[in-house]
Amino acid sequence: MTSKETLMRAIITISQVVAPTWHRGRVILLGDAAWCVTLFAGYGSSLAVGGADRLGSELDAHPGDIGAALTAWEMALRPEAERKQRLGRRVKGVYAPANPLLLWLTQLPLRLAALPAVRRYMIRRFIKG
Repeated sequence: MTSKETLMRAIITISQVVAPTWHRGRVILLGDAAWCVTLFAGYGSSLAVGGADRLGSELDAHPGDIGAALTAWEMALRPEAERKQRLGRRVKGVYAPANPLLLWLTQLPLRLAALPAVRRYMIRRFIKG
């Protein structure tokens, strides 16, 4: 396999694990370990930062009761994380087409733009005005 084929197979096989809970006792999953929105959704960093902030707020709001803080944190964050998980599953085909024809079609605009005549037209039309 070429390196491009290897990369495409890796992207196509990226999966998303949905955990029924993000904590058990005093053990907690954070960030992508908890909600795994995949690279297709693109919200991993913002959910991680927001989730950490919310966790701190819930720990402050439930002093001495880590279990209650973790439950409140998960209940507050899970709906948004699940929306982003669904988004990642929906848009996966855009970034990692399931078959070679769809992959070829998604790459067609870039292939056309590389042709000298098309490139000259695009420069005249969009860059030089």
